[in-house]
Amino acid sequence: MITEIDGALLEGGGQLLRMAIAYGAVSSVPIRVTSIRAKRPKPGLRPQHVAAVKAMASISRADVKGLRIGSSEIEFHPKSIIGGHYKVDIGTAGSIGLILQGIAPAVALAPASVSIELHGGTSVKWAVPVLVLKNVICPLLSKTGFRCDIKIFREGFYPKGGGIVKAFMEPVKVLRPLNLTRQGDVNVIRGLSLCGLLPSHVAERQAKAAERALRRAGYSNIEIKIDHLTGERSPLSPGGLLALWAETSTGCLIEADGLGERGKRAEVIGEEVAKSLIEQLKTGAAVDYHTADNLIIWASLAKGTSKLSVSNLTMHTLTAIELAKRIVKASFEVDGRLGEKVNITCKGIGLENIYL
Repeated sequence: MITEIDGALLEGGGQLLRMAIAYGAVSSVPIRVTSIRAKRPKPGLRPQHVAAVKAMASISRADVKGLRIGSSEIEFHPKSIIGGHYKVDIGTAGSIGLILQGIAPAVALAPASVSIELHGGTSVKWAVPVLVLKNVICPLLSKTGFRCDIKIFREGFYPKGGGIVKAFMEPVKVLRPLNLTRQGDVNVIRGLSLCGLLPSHVAERQAKAAERALRRAGYSNIEIKIDHLTGERSPLSPGGLLALWAETSTGCLIEADGLGERGKRAEVIGEEVAKSLIEQLKTGAAVDYHTADNLIIWASLAKGTSKLSVSNLTMHTLTAIELAKRIVKASFEVDGRLGEKVNITCKGIGLENIYL
């Protein structure tokens, strides 16, 4: 029996599609998604969504109907998850990070490791930068037992993309629950300020502005690296990124990031990113709002009860929770309201890897 999902549910973006097919793959349940991205200015599948579904179809040996750019409905019929090596070329600046987010839960329950090479956008609007996946989200996921190592060979910015990333992922027998409720003390704030096809002082100014803001807020142990991308690492389109993350005494990683924009001074980017991190740390939460929606699918599949203290409840996270409840029947309690600090409790379904 096929499970039907309304792609316009709540936030109604591409995240919903990626999560739905990931759940289908790990639970061997056929999925039909309708009204895909219906609330977006350009509804239907875009190149990055087509690439994401193709990647998941390869890993789960799925038959897919309706997979084409502009399509508002697809059917995804998975068979069995397999390991191996894969290559994905989005062909645009579509987000590599979102594809990795989508396939990782399926790989966690695969019979063997997966290595994947991806070409596309690494740092683009409305998507998690691959740099953040590497330094924040993957280390947090290691608490579940899942291992993902990411190497960025070239950054890819809008409009040309051209980023090159390789990832290696190891499956597990069963995912452990997440317990991220106490922020603890901030041991150090790390960061990376980078730019390519731009003067090196752009990255330097972003970093200096962020450091000044952090010191004004009382943080003294700050390590922001500066990276001017040149030579083989030079991107195809000019761009810049600043990512900051706080490492705490309880093992939390709390992040904020921002992309450079034409006409926006580097100092403004640095100030904004630092301010976002400072405000989230002030809440006392253990998980930032960008990371929270990435953790929901893992909590829903884990064996045991996960607890997350989140700096700000977003519609992205609420959508992820609703989808988990509908497809795999995970149990959630959300103590708090949209736009505020919340505590999320999830009793996972304890899905075991049948291959290990």
